[in-house]
Amino acid sequence: MLGKIVRTAGHLYCTLALFLVSLVIELLDFLIRKLVSIVTNMTGIENKKIKPWIQTYSTEPVWTEKNFLDEQSMLNNSDFPIKPADLIEKCKVVVRHQFGSEKPELLSEDFQFIFPVVGPLPKAEFVEAFSSFKVEEAFTGSYNYFGFNVDPMEPNRVWFFSRGVLTHSGVLLFGAMKMKPTGTTVVTPPQVLSMSFNREGECYKMTGGYSVDRTVGNTGGLGAIFGLIHAIGGSLPFPEGKPWKPSLRWEAFSIHVPAIMNIWKRGK
Repeated sequence: MLGKIVRTAGHLYCTLALFLVSLVIELLDFLIRKLVSIVTNMTGIENKKIKPWIQTYSTEPVWTEKNFLDEQSMLNNSDFPIKPADLIEKCKVVVRHQFGSEKPELLSEDFQFIFPVVGPLPKAEFVEAFSSFKVEEAFTGSYNYFGFNVDPMEPNRVWFFSRGVLTHSGVLLFGAMKMKPTGTTVVTPPQVLSMSFNREGECYKMTGGYSVDRTVGNTGGLGAIFGLIHAIGGSLPFPEGKPWKPSLRWEAFSIHVPAIMNIWKRGK
């Protein structure tokens, strides 16, 4: 019994400490954001983000059985003029030209780049930013793209995967950072990417960098450029550029509270 009380007291202390500190952080975050909002409005320096693209084409679902789409039937019924095989080839062409940064005419004038943290970026900003990283000069190896498929519910969109294995053999540029070659082999987690196309065959929306298994590789579960930087020993000055870690409140309610309940379960 004494052991149960001691363990319970320990978990209660941890729960309260984690929860109270998380409340303080949340309050400070709220106050600072309010202050910054007031200052940006008063000084006219507010950064107005562009509105993300919404879905422009859709196909009504057809099922082979409950919860399983009849993909071929839906693609056949699509009113998008570019056939799936041709759309996939257009997607690959964009990839081959450094996602359009080497051949901007592949991207529409209203193009948007939307990754987990970055974006939406308009065409000019994307081309400038993507070209400045010099990723192809900094890494050798392969990004290993595969699984190109047209979305049966959004027939102008191509989805695909990446499982890169790269070697840091050149200088990687990121803003003011210049990361010299380390010889590190970078194994990226599986990442999902997509491109949406207009009727003229131009890519108007690109998404990617979404890691779907953070346990794979040595990027700390991070995708895209953030993952590459982490794997070669770089460190970015914001949480979004670092591997995920649980919040204080999550740790309190997913670890310590259940542990208290388990201590006092009958038979424990």
